[in-house]
Amino acid sequence: MNQQRQSNIELLRLLSMFALLFLHFYTHILLPSESYAEQTGFWKDFPIVLTSLTSLQVNIFILISGWFGIHTTPKKIIGFYLLCAFYGVFTYLLSLGFGHFSFRDLTISFMPFSALGGWWFAKAYLYLLLLAPLFNKAIEYMSKREFLYVLLVLVLINSYFGFFFKLDINKDGNNFMQLMYVYFIGRYLALYLNVDKLKLRKWTSIISVGSVALYAAVWLLNDNYLHLVKPYTFLLRNNLWSVFNSIVIFLFFTTLRFENKTINWLAKGAFAVYLVHESVWIAPFWRKCLTDIYIYIYIPLLGWLVVAAIFVVYFFGVLCLDHLRVLITNPLEKKLDEWCVKIIMH
Repeated sequence: MNQQRQSNIELLRLLSMFALLFLHFYTHILLPSESYAEQTGFWKDFPIVLTSLTSLQVNIFILISGWFGIHTTPKKIIGFYLLCAFYGVFTYLLSLGFGHFSFRDLTISFMPFSALGGWWFAKAYLYLLLLAPLFNKAIEYMSKREFLYVLLVLVLINSYFGFFFKLDINKDGNNFMQLMYVYFIGRYLALYLNVDKLKLRKWTSIISVGSVALYAAVWLLNDNYLHLVKPYTFLLRNNLWSVFNSIVIFLFFTTLRFENKTINWLAKGAFAVYLVHESVWIAPFWRKCLTDIYIYIYIPLLGWLVVAAIFVVYFFGVLCLDHLRVLITNPLEKKLDEWCVKIIMH
């Protein structure tokens, strides 16, 4: 079932993906670098404040899926595999510019959901895609009270036992349990929250600004004075504060009403941005490249501007590239889907 794209949600999808780029720049390049460790005052605190705004993107992506519901079909599963496999092979071929050809690695690039394929989110989303029909059927037969009980249990498992006690079921938010947790929240909001009736724009804008500001303030206080937890702790997606902020920001965007064909067109390639920059084949190279650029420039403001320019070019380049990818994979997707239908019918 095809749903018409809503530009307000597609804009949120694009902003979240760009935020993911910044988050990975901060955690993989800036935070570990010696030049950043030597910074003091504004240039040490500025990335912390920005990152407090960008650590919510995975939760927001799944809230979007929960809001609309995942309607699993053989075609969607095939299309998702082809999307990931295409960028697995594509990024492997790119990596040959930095390394040597290996038939083993080429084979692995066709298996994006293998243990060696990387992309934890893609694997977790595949599990969600496969299990969504069961989740949706269970939700359909739940009363509102039963649904609230399920949400309470998920909060306890993920944000209490997982975040506070670091139990293996969800100790960092980078796993299937986190996606399931947030998907159920998204479905609850879609089913029981009347966006048009409630004055959400006013309250969500106030709460989101206040909550994110408080989030950043606590992080700065910890980083500069208290030193109670490692800075990365604030980025964990199963942190209840992160989940709450994700919900508030998502609800704010649901109150916006506009249509923009360009935004809708670009947003179709949003997931490709993640797949390319987090590919196991080229991630080490781009991280090293950006680290060298940042260290070489050293001047904080100029370094930020150069990195931002690289991000913008990469971001829009991949969004456009994905439309070329569609021309290659769509005919194959259609053919495989026809075969699946014939097998099921027989």
